[in-house]
Amino acid sequence: MNSKIFKQVESFAKNMMDAAGRDDEKSFYDFYNQLKCLCDENNGKKNDHPVLWETLADFTDDCEESILFYKQAYQIADKLKENEYKASIQFSLAQRYMELSQSLEAKGSLLKAEKFASYTEDEELKREIAEMLKKLD
Repeated sequence: MNSKIFKQVESFAKNMMDAAGRDDEKSFYDFYNQLKCLCDENNGKKNDHPVLWETLADFTDDCEESILFYKQAYQIADKLKENEYKASIQFSLAQRYMELSQSLEAKGSLLKAEKFASYTEDEELKREIAEMLKKLD
């Protein structure tokens, strides 16, 4: 991933977290919209990356809209064959499906997350996936 874009995404995320902590909706959405523009500018281009779309999805309030962004991130991660991103994205998708009471979709995403996480060294993510799977059984 282009380091300049990564730093921008990281900065937007930090600024949105800070704004949310201050209950400053205007600043939050200003940074959110800048992140959305960055995603749109890079969509389908050389610098398009799952981090862009996963971060946007993480900060999107509307579950259905965030699911679309996670799916966009997943397509890019799949194309790049990035198992760590695919695992993280599928886990986040499962969380959003749970918020919408769509347990079948959540379980499907969790099983995919479990598979992709098995190819990584992210023990914390593996534990979180296992815990959520237990809750669904």
